[in-house]
Amino acid sequence: MVMTLLLSSCEKFVAVEDPPHQLTKDKVFTSDKSATSAMLSIYIDIMNDQYGNAGSFVCFSMSSLAGMSANEMIWTQSNTTAPIFQEYNDHDLTPENIYVHTIWKDGYRYIYRANEILSGLATATNMTEGVKKQLEGEARFMRAFCYFYFVNLFGDVPLILGTDYKENMLIPRTPAAKVWEQIITDLKDAKALLKEDYPTAERLRPNLHTAGALLARTYLYLGKWEEAEKEADAIIQSGKYGTGLPALNTVFKKSSPEAIWQLQPVRSNFNTAEGSQFNAASGSRPNYELTQQMVSAFETGDGRKQEWVGFSDPVNNPTWAYPSKYKAGNGPLTEYYVMFRMAEQYLIRSEARIRQGAAKLLTAKQDLDIVRTRAGLLPATATDEASMLLAIEQERRVEFFAEFGHRWFDLKRTNKAEAELKPVSPPGTWKAGDVWYPIPGLEMRANPALEQNEAYK
Repeated sequence: MVMTLLLSSCEKFVAVEDPPHQLTKDKVFTSDKSATSAMLSIYIDIMNDQYGNAGSFVCFSMSSLAGMSANEMIWTQSNTTAPIFQEYNDHDLTPENIYVHTIWKDGYRYIYRANEILSGLATATNMTEGVKKQLEGEARFMRAFCYFYFVNLFGDVPLILGTDYKENMLIPRTPAAKVWEQIITDLKDAKALLKEDYPTAERLRPNLHTAGALLARTYLYLGKWEEAEKEADAIIQSGKYGTGLPALNTVFKKSSPEAIWQLQPVRSNFNTAEGSQFNAASGSRPNYELTQQMVSAFETGDGRKQEWVGFSDPVNNPTWAYPSKYKAGNGPLTEYYVMFRMAEQYLIRSEARIRQGAAKLLTAKQDLDIVRTRAGLLPATATDEASMLLAIEQERRVEFFAEFGHRWFDLKRTNKAEAELKPVSPPGTWKAGDVWYPIPGLEMRANPALEQNEAYK
């Protein structure tokens, strides 16, 4: 059976044939077109999976679930799913939480597919060399991307690099340090394989700067300050994304000049799950409501509060605030998921410079002020290392709220999760081990080599 895979606007992407789940490896990697189909189907499935009843690996699930874990938002509705969502707010997750399991299941499914592509490309003989390099770079990037989220959500996780499902089923958890090493290796390889130009007219498939953006973030998380600065600087200095930052109201549009990598919605007449689920009708309480701590975090005059926060009933219920970075749900396609963007690179470079000492504080402040100026704020008043780091923390909080788990990961990497979240959690619910999500119960029962995270034993 042969079918054509298209994104919802087929002229914006490439038409490809034969999705890999319908083909043998021998057939998939006999042409550029079918091999490209195998890679694109991962992006298509990521976007399709966001519509599932139990969430997905990235996109909406990461923004909402990790956002609740970080006290950015709460679930407000009283229905059958309320207790499951409340586990994130209360830091009282269980191994049987269906959303945790979906994150694990989907992420490993994408990793397995990336491994299949890498295996197939290694023996392919009828493909052009340029396409092989592009696809290998994308597959290595996607594997690193998935493991980045796994190691930040779960800690130690099985490091699966092959396609033997019987062997994979029994792999124990790999120390996080080794997983981080593999992430760096894959991203370095991806950078060497990918070109600066995107394979499509829009930024819908990774280029070398996409791999560099995740590598910069990885180095920042690992405290490799010089390396983080170098990677972020290379992207900023490339000129590929202009100079400075564009207007706030353009950031999450499909034509966003700030985007380094985007994913295009694939369902007809539908934009993003964020646009559909976060935004509330006038007079109605949002399903996902920003906490008062989050709303209060914005300085007076911060344009991000005006542009990216919605209020459904500001007169009668002024606390009914919700994330409104993405505004389009049903209707014509006007918004793409922005997976990586330039504001993060400025803030990575700024923080990396601050942490290298006094000699780089001035240039670090310049980067910080680029982000603040775009938001309509005056330059930061911080002048020393300690105050500058606090200013960066604040800026990241209000710049990346409700966006792919940034705040949750920032609190953990800076060892501030307990200090920030224990006081706002129900009494007796916070445990030190709550910085990690539980290993899903279904996976524990299927693989006796897995061990549970300490807080959930």
